[in-house]
Amino acid sequence: MLRNQDMARFLARLEPALAASFSRAQLEAVELHFAMRNRVDHAIDWRRRFSLPGLHAYIVLLAGRERNAD
Repeated sequence: MLRNQDMARFLARLEPALAASFSRAQLEAVELHFAMRNRVDHAIDWRRRFSLPGLHAYIVLLAGRERNAD
């Protein structure tokens, strides 16, 4: 299931056979691209992917000045 409306629109514009040919890793990479379009600059922006047997995951550490303070 797609978590991103941009991804759903992207795949809907492709020929069905092409959209179905993407691997899970490729879809995750494209989805990450869409997520990064609205990215805000942070003083610390550390992102790492890691794999263990049966587990593919990522860690993100973001830190910066609070912009929504009252």
